[in-house]
Amino acid sequence: LRSQYGHKRYAVQQQLEEESRLEKTDAIITDVDEDSLASIDTTTQSLQTTDAIITDVDEDSLASSNDTTTQSLQATSEQTIPPEFYPILALCFCVTLLSALDRVAMSIAILPISSEFGYSETIKGQISSAVSYGYGAAILPIGLAVSVVSSRLLMIIGVCLWSLATLGTPIMAELSSNGNILLPLLSIRAIMGAAEAVVLPTMQRILANWVPPEKKATTLAIILSGFQLGTVCAYLVSPWLMDQMSGLDGGAADIEGWRGMFYIYGVAGLVWLLPWYFLAKDSPSANNNIGSAEDCTETLVNTMIEDDASLVFQECLVESDAGEITKDNAGGAFKRIQDIQLLVQSAPWSDFLRSRGVWGMMLAHGAKNFELYNLLAWTPTFFNQQYGLNTKESALFSIGPSICGMIGGLTAGNLADFMLVKLSSGDSNNGIVTTETRTNVRKIFQSVALFGPATCLFLLSSLPEKATTAQILLGGAVGLQAMDAAGFGAATQEKAGERWAGLLYSLTSLPGVMIGSISVSVTGQILDMMSSEEGSGWTTVFQLNSMVCVVGAFCFLFLYDSKKEFD
Repeated sequence: LRSQYGHKRYAVQQQLEEESRLEKTDAIITDVDEDSLASIDTTTQSLQTTDAIITDVDEDSLASSNDTTTQSLQATSEQTIPPEFYPILALCFCVTLLSALDRVAMSIAILPISSEFGYSETIKGQISSAVSYGYGAAILPIGLAVSVVSSRLLMIIGVCLWSLATLGTPIMAELSSNGNILLPLLSIRAIMGAAEAVVLPTMQRILANWVPPEKKATTLAIILSGFQLGTVCAYLVSPWLMDQMSGLDGGAADIEGWRGMFYIYGVAGLVWLLPWYFLAKDSPSANNNIGSAEDCTETLVNTMIEDDASLVFQECLVESDAGEITKDNAGGAFKRIQDIQLLVQSAPWSDFLRSRGVWGMMLAHGAKNFELYNLLAWTPTFFNQQYGLNTKESALFSIGPSICGMIGGLTAGNLADFMLVKLSSGDSNNGIVTTETRTNVRKIFQSVALFGPATCLFLLSSLPEKATTAQILLGGAVGLQAMDAAGFGAATQEKAGERWAGLLYSLTSLPGVMIGSISVSVTGQILDMMSSEEGSGWTTVFQLNSMVCVVGAFCFLFLYDSKKEFD
């Protein structure tokens, strides 16, 4: 019994101990649960606090982002041309007009000059080409000088020099006629051409400082229209001036007043200097949102228009603490010269010379200039000698080809862009213009720009009986050659990236300027050698020009492609 009771007692104790452990465990679990619930409550409160903070931060960030975006959009919309630039724009237009007047004037004045002094055709060719030789020799040095010297000051020096050269042309012509030594007259004309080389690079620098990028094309078109208007005005105004100045300018009463014409054009340039001196500035006094230094790349650039082989070192402009625009590389003129030297040394010169496309562009440009320089210099003389027109009539007949050139240049760019869009939309490249398509468009327009004039000049070599027929053929030649704006004129930017496009255009332009200048002299020599046979000199001149255009066209067709080579 005692043993059985002991076992039962032991079992009851075990049960009581187990119940006690369970109660303790429940108490611990209850404590843990209460602590966990408290911790969860604390965590929930923390999360709620964090959400509130994030919400505040998001609202602040969104507000800040919206403010920044709004300010950025406002800044973009405020990129306008400063009002103080408009007088400078008007003066730039006037100076391009004066430049064209002074250059074209000699092609008209050469008729009475050669009649008075008995100049041969060879001498007339040398006088007419002297301006181009001076221009060609100066364009690269002046283009680089713009990066070191004030554009405003350089323009003053250039316009003053060419105006004085224009004023001095009659005096040098007198000196040259006395001893039959042409050096004084050729020198003064070459100085004038060299001085006129300041126009395009200085204006390019001024536009970079004053005009927002999205308005630069329109502004440049306005300025360059002065060249076109000046050419037309030279043909219209120059004969009238010579009539008015006859007998009043130091020449005989029965001789056209070509001296007075040069005097008036020279004085006009000097008068232009007065408002330029007081109104022109290199850059605005404050940063009018012209551009950002972050978007600027230091490179050698040029206008890629006409025969501008000049180069401008494009530098970055930043806003200083004083609110004035200063150059990013503010180490002074010597530092900028070093930068130019390094950039020129790093240029891919050997790759340029090995490129078939570059040679195609260079030869096409040379062929174009061979023809165009001849027509600009000799057209009034052709009408005078072949059709017996006087100076005024010859000048009036020369206006038509100039107008055709203006129309051709404007048409070429728009038509080429239209063709590229249409051809790319028909390709399987999602509207992307392929290299092959672009190459074919450039070849089409360059073929028109050289084969077209070649045909017109070959027909003109038969010397049609009517002056109006000759005028139509000359107008066709000049108008069609202007199509090269969509040929080699646009090819440079496809062959090279932004860094080397300007340098490449200069490389292909400078030989063209020299070839054009030589062609004017060659024409005079041909006319002298064949003067014994009536009309045969002009027949040979036009046939030679036609042949040169054909050779240049084939060179471009066989050598050029639009594949980018120079980045």
